[in-house]
Amino acid sequence: MNWIFGAGYATIGLTLVVRAAALSVRYNAWTTGLRERHPNINPPPTPEWRARNTKIMTVLLRVVGVVLVLLSIIYLLPLIVSEPHSVSHLTNRVS
Repeated sequence: MNWIFGAGYATIGLTLVVRAAALSVRYNAWTTGLRERHPNINPPPTPEWRARNTKIMTVLLRVVGVVLVLLSIIYLLPLIVSEPHSVSHLTNRVS
């Protein structure tokens, strides 16, 4: 089960690190559209704030991606370096 979690965290983390810029642009476009449709909630951002929001989301997504990659290392490292379990203690039972 740890292999599945470790591989999943690594895949998602690496995807976030690599695709952070594209995802942040898409997220920024979505939130801008939402703000334009509902200006009473929050006004649309200025072009300067759009660029700043994109940079903030890019950094945030990359940080989350790195955290997930580190989490995958925590899950996978013990599985890689540990020795296989021995079953000899089950066969030498005294009855």
